[in-house]
Amino acid sequence: MKKKAKNRPDSGTAAEDTAQAAKPEQHNAPKVNHIRWVRHIWGEKGGLIVILFLLTLLSSAVAVAYPYLSKLLLDTIQRLLETPEVTQPMTEVNRLLLVFVAVGVAGLVASIFPGLRGMTNSVFEHLIRNKYFRKIMEKDFTFFARFSSGDIVTRLTDDLYDFPKLGWFLCSGIFRAVESISKVLFCLTAMFLINPKLTLLSIIPIPVMIAIFYVTQDRIYETFQKNQQAISAINSRLEMSFSGVRIIKAYACEGKYKRFFQDVLQTRRQTETAVAKLEIVLRLIYQYIDQVAQIGIVFAGGIMAVRGSITIGTFYAFYTYLSMLIYPILDIPQLFVSGKRAFVNIDRLEEMASHPAPEQAAVEQKLDTLDSLELNQVSFAYGDRPGNAVEDISITLRRGERLGIIGPVGSGKTTLIKLMLGLLPPQQGVIRVNGKELGQYDLQQYRGKLGYVPQEALLFSGSLRENIDFAVETPDDAGFAQAVAAAQMKDEIESFANKEETVVGQRGISLSGGQKQRMAIARAIARKPELMLFDDITASLDAANEERLMSALEEISRDLSFCIVSHRLSTLQYVDKVLFMKDGKAVGFGSHDSLLANPEYRDFIQEHLGTATTAENEQLAAATPN
Repeated sequence: MKKKAKNRPDSGTAAEDTAQAAKPEQHNAPKVNHIRWVRHIWGEKGGLIVILFLLTLLSSAVAVAYPYLSKLLLDTIQRLLETPEVTQPMTEVNRLLLVFVAVGVAGLVASIFPGLRGMTNSVFEHLIRNKYFRKIMEKDFTFFARFSSGDIVTRLTDDLYDFPKLGWFLCSGIFRAVESISKVLFCLTAMFLINPKLTLLSIIPIPVMIAIFYVTQDRIYETFQKNQQAISAINSRLEMSFSGVRIIKAYACEGKYKRFFQDVLQTRRQTETAVAKLEIVLRLIYQYIDQVAQIGIVFAGGIMAVRGSITIGTFYAFYTYLSMLIYPILDIPQLFVSGKRAFVNIDRLEEMASHPAPEQAAVEQKLDTLDSLELNQVSFAYGDRPGNAVEDISITLRRGERLGIIGPVGSGKTTLIKLMLGLLPPQQGVIRVNGKELGQYDLQQYRGKLGYVPQEALLFSGSLRENIDFAVETPDDAGFAQAVAAAQMKDEIESFANKEETVVGQRGISLSGGQKQRMAIARAIARKPELMLFDDITASLDAANEERLMSALEEISRDLSFCIVSHRLSTLQYVDKVLFMKDGKAVGFGSHDSLLANPEYRDFIQEHLGTATTAENEQLAAATPN
């Protein structure tokens, strides 16, 4: 029986829940229209985008205006020197100088563009992170079985932050390209007005660069995608290392885990090197193509100037424009390269968002009080395990009633608690609240009536007070004191140097296992629930503390219902009904006394809960058939 039970999917711990959750389907990344996605994000900050666009054009126009005005000024001075008989020689020069001043003022306005662009990067980064965090919080257990914590954190941080990731691309990346394209167009327009022949020579590198990008675009996307996957693997390994550091040290596996980490680190080094090589090669190709074109144009323009085909002002303007075109022409291909990288980030975000969220029916009922909770022939199976974790369970828990759930390890007890919480959807049967299906209520409102204490207590980084008041809408000192006293934590909190403001560290690492469990109990009590769900909490409470907890719950509310998973026989004296489970099925349901007639129940009591009192042993013996 024990061997069979160990293979069951219901383990009770959070780590095992993740491993035992439904096996994720192998989905390909969703097909995303990246341009539409960017347009949608931009639409949420439309006014800012318009301002940036106008400032970009103004900045480019100002930059392009100076060489053209310089050309006019040089040509005017040359003409005045060659024809001194021209009257009022300085009038035209003064007019040009005034235009220079006007352009300078416009340039001063445009100078805020780089700073505003940098600020907008952070705006988009915050917007996207918040948007996708909300989507993730709507997912069910299958999502967190498919995506590890480190991977999710990477997609919401490293994929978005700084150059050349998504947050940077959405503003600086695109608007740098817009600035470069507008500069190129303005320069070419000015150059066409000056000399069309030289201008045609200037645009030779552009189609060559576009052709190179078209040939290499798949390689670029694949390289960046592998690099981001390697970063996710590193962060997942780090998260597991620090979360399980006590286990690693207890088993003296530091060396082994270092090798594990070295493997993923080596993979990331290889992908980072591949990215660097690709960027270096592309930049060199683009740079040399442009420089060769520049040398050719300077050579041709110099010959024309020497022959007198063009003026000194025209040659100066062309030389200046060619210098101005170097970086924009290099920047334009970088838009495609950084765009491919950003598209990888978008696909990774949408891969998470596209994971199906649990369907929520239209809310029709308001839940004022939780009078009854009924499970009618409820079954649930994890996708990666044969058989049902919970099969055909039918129980009813009414207001003020107290239910104990017992059974061998792997019998489905924790799964049943999570079904009651609404964390897992029943695949067969129905869960009813106050006689109506649970789906007719808002799950948030329903869970607001519950207090949940998991088998493996999880605390958040922060103070003791913050952890206990975590789920309380309007915290108050009286409620906090009541919860702490009921959980038998008052004396220990008083003994800490900073009392209730003591910081517990990540996952409550500074507290013992028993203290963390009692903190979780206090957190559940503090929200004043109508139904308490305890998942095997007695492992961290001795019999005396357990008795004091049950007495405190009785004092808090006689109408408080609770359901408690336990492996301690003494707990059964505090419950009205007992659900005995084996292999996911209800082998018995009723009072403890009535279940003693069940041979399997009685054998389980004798074998697994060997803490029965003398009176209880006599009762078990009397119920045993001859």
